[in-house]
Amino acid sequence: MTRSFSGDLLDVATAAALLGTTPKGIRARIARRTIPFKRLGGRLVFLRHELESFVENLDGCSVSEARVNLENRTIYKGAA
Repeated sequence: MTRSFSGDLLDVATAAALLGTTPKGIRARIARRTIPFKRLGGRLVFLRHELESFVENLDGCSVSEARVNLENRTIYKGAA
């Protein structure tokens, strides 16, 4: 199933896809409180801008750099 990242409110599976991990990995980060999340009723939800900010503040490349790298890999794979 393909997940869309266009909305502002994300569920666990969509947040995992956005961050390139698994729902189990997201839940582990929630348990350790190392990722920003909210509770809406009994559901775990994420605000897209909070996740993007979280990723921007991690060591390594920025989200914009990662997107460019992904585009370049896709273009390169298509040329092969």
